[in-house]
Amino acid sequence: MVAVKSSGRSTTYVLRCPFPHRVAESQYPGTMDEKLRCEVATYIWIQEHCPDIPIPKLHAFGFTDGRQFTQHDQASLLARFCRYIRRQVHRLFGLSLLSNYHPSSCPPTSKVGHMLLEYIRPDVGQMLSTTWESFKDEPQRSRRLFKAISRLILSLARVPQARIGSWRFNPDDCTISLTNRPLMVSTMTFEHSGTPRIIQQDQTYCCTDSFVADTLTLYDEHMRHNPHAVADEEDAYERMAMRTLLRAVSHHFLMRELRQGPFILQFTDLHQSNIFVDNDWNITYLVDLEWICALPAEMLSVPYWLTGCSVDEIVGEQYELYDATRQTFLSIMDEERTAKQKELTLILRNSWESKGVWFWASLKSLNAWHFLFQDHILPKFFANNQAIALLKPASNLWQENAEAMAKQKAKDEEEYREELERNCSVK
Repeated sequence: MVAVKSSGRSTTYVLRCPFPHRVAESQYPGTMDEKLRCEVATYIWIQEHCPDIPIPKLHAFGFTDGRQFTQHDQASLLARFCRYIRRQVHRLFGLSLLSNYHPSSCPPTSKVGHMLLEYIRPDVGQMLSTTWESFKDEPQRSRRLFKAISRLILSLARVPQARIGSWRFNPDDCTISLTNRPLMVSTMTFEHSGTPRIIQQDQTYCCTDSFVADTLTLYDEHMRHNPHAVADEEDAYERMAMRTLLRAVSHHFLMRELRQGPFILQFTDLHQSNIFVDNDWNITYLVDLEWICALPAEMLSVPYWLTGCSVDEIVGEQYELYDATRQTFLSIMDEERTAKQKELTLILRNSWESKGVWFWASLKSLNAWHFLFQDHILPKFFANNQAIALLKPASNLWQENAEAMAKQKAKDEEEYREELERNCSVK
């Protein structure tokens, strides 16, 4: 938090700065600015198209090259009028959306990427995570929360998107455009852990199939380069087989009529700590917008954490509990949606029936994909408790010389554990 005193008044702001080591900046210079440009653009897009979504005010931001931007309402009356005319011209001719931010006249104090945001006072709202355990089973609060979240999802999805990707702020002309790769937390996490970049910064998709193919490749590469990817050689064979089979069955979960879009903006990292609520669990603010992307509509799902468990724990009794919660949530969403959005809840229901919800979850989860495959996807095609063992020969189709890869991954795991033990003994 930053306190600023002006004209005898003190105002508190939140200063957000991405950490270079968390966003693969050393491996791929420019990634820190990419994350900032996407989050800034998302704030601007929501301000323009979803004023019903409560987000903190974005006062100013800056990039690592020293360029800084502030809201245009701080400019002179003439400058604001000229900006208004320019924005109308952009709208009239279908040009990229011109934002209400302009370059700051103040000299840069440091070349640190940052965002200056409105501070959310405790009396306005608190993180949902602070009261989650106390009230998650309270029906009235849960219903209010479900209603508010469904409104957020529907509001984002209201404007169809032409391609799969993320919105990006363009510093040269202060416009935003859907020209960045779909930036999800899994992508950034994999890259900073050493996985080679598969999807380039300016790569967007007009077809679901190519997006799915590249995302599957990203997970394949993460398995190859993660030293802690398998437990032993036997596990390596099983996981290679699962990766092969996951790609083989992927076409069963792609809706042919939606392959070319339209796509919809979605929350890919919505959780209890970026939702602020009042005492009755009405949502007052939503923060951390950096992982919002335009994605295939089939990728949308009812949040898994609503039943208090992670996605890989939804089996047995938890599966029944989540299913009941999912049905309640969709009933509430039906009440909130417009007539034009009827297809969206239909897609959500069809995805559950087809098991597609688990396939798409495997393309977003950091480390649960193999549980999702074994527990939900494989049983759709192979009703045998020993299915993985029987299908293990498929590992030979994951890459050439799969045997050498399995041995290498087992060796990587041994070296990883030895290094971990050394580090722990030193501490």
